[in-house]
Amino acid sequence: MDTGIIYNIQRMSGQDGPGLRTTVFLKGCPLSCQWCSNPESQDRRPQLMVFPKLCSGCGACISACPQQAIVMDGDHRSRTDRQKCVSCGACAAVCPHKAREISGRAMTVAEVMRVVEKDELFYQNSGGGVTFCGGEPTASGEFLLELMQACHNRGYHICLDTCGHCEQNAFLKAAAASDLILFDCKHMDTAIHKQFTGVGNELILSNLKNILERHYAVRIRIPLMPGVNDTESNITALAEFLKPYGIFDVDILPCHTFGSSKYEALGLNQPSQVPYPKEELKLILQRFERNGLHTAIV
Repeated sequence: MDTGIIYNIQRMSGQDGPGLRTTVFLKGCPLSCQWCSNPESQDRRPQLMVFPKLCSGCGACISACPQQAIVMDGDHRSRTDRQKCVSCGACAAVCPHKAREISGRAMTVAEVMRVVEKDELFYQNSGGGVTFCGGEPTASGEFLLELMQACHNRGYHICLDTCGHCEQNAFLKAAAASDLILFDCKHMDTAIHKQFTGVGNELILSNLKNILERHYAVRIRIPLMPGVNDTESNITALAEFLKPYGIFDVDILPCHTFGSSKYEALGLNQPSQVPYPKEELKLILQRFERNGLHTAIV
């Protein structure tokens, strides 16, 4: 594959695996989690994001739009008809205040690697490397494998940050090319998993079982959502699943609202989940401890 769709490359990250890392965010995901903090990652295509608070009302976008999809409202801010918009980026190109941006652009492996290689010295000195994230990175298929091979050729430590929903053989190829797999476990009950993410968890748990049986390096991560996957029954089921493989350490990603502005920018409804009060989160973490799971907040 010549190109993939990248929506962000974050340099000097300290939370996406060991050491200092460059995290490459690939667009496209088979899940549609109701709490997703990067909703722009779900659709593989480039998307227009509009930030109304940054709009000065200059009207440059209206003149630039070939679809005539933009009008000025009574507050002197531009509004976009999403039915007409094709995310061509013409409006974003002329916006002087970055109130309009296109999320996602086609990049070649060589273009991505030129960014990644800038921090090679930091990888060496910190025990870091490159993390592939999403969306779901395995949804990029051969492009992901080509990126991994390019990183392997440079001797970089490779992390795969995945939800695990990928055809089995393709997933095992990506897993085998990784030095560490950061595996999201969202819910152990397939019906509830489908309710909140759009898909069941059978394929996900099958892929997780396969890589654990092959003794790949895996770190379990749990995006913890109030009233969704923080129940005693779900945590117990998770602990029972992991116990035969000797996994007792899990990373917790507590519910947050960091992505709320992105929902507005995409014209989407805001997630209903709200962050945990400090004391409530402490009580929830005790449920993991009671089930023999040691937690770390990331």
